[in-house]
Amino acid sequence: MFRVLILAALLAAAPLARACGYCVEDKMASVYDHAVVTAALGKKHQVAFFHVEGALPPGEEGGRALERLAGAASGVDPGSARASAGSASLSVAFDPRRTPVMKLQQEIERKLAARKLSLMLLQVMDRPAEFSPSVSAALKRKGL
Repeated sequence: MFRVLILAALLAAAPLARACGYCVEDKMASVYDHAVVTAALGKKHQVAFFHVEGALPPGEEGGRALERLAGAASGVDPGSARASAGSASLSVAFDPRRTPVMKLQQEIERKLAARKLSLMLLQVMDRPAEFSPSVSAALKRKGL
């Protein structure tokens, strides 16, 4: 009887776990830009994907403000910042020889501190096809 109750509880929670929309793969897919990734990797640069922690202004303006702040950081490739307020995600292409990823994260976080936001590094991409199969599947679901 106890096993049946546990199974029923797990089955009831399964749809909630699959449809959260905030998993790492969805966050990365929401700020993935193939042109930015291709250009960055062609220059031997890297692309960093971050989760943004804190209350972001909703809508496109919140994302654009985040892109402007991140895009002004040292070593970030001009025009490469992509942000999604809806998924609380950010990606930037950068030159790792000029700015290591941890220094880049610290600089962006200093700019975000006034807005009470911080970053959590999700992944750094430095080779083509470096995404895990689950990220690749999320990109396909989004039509990318």
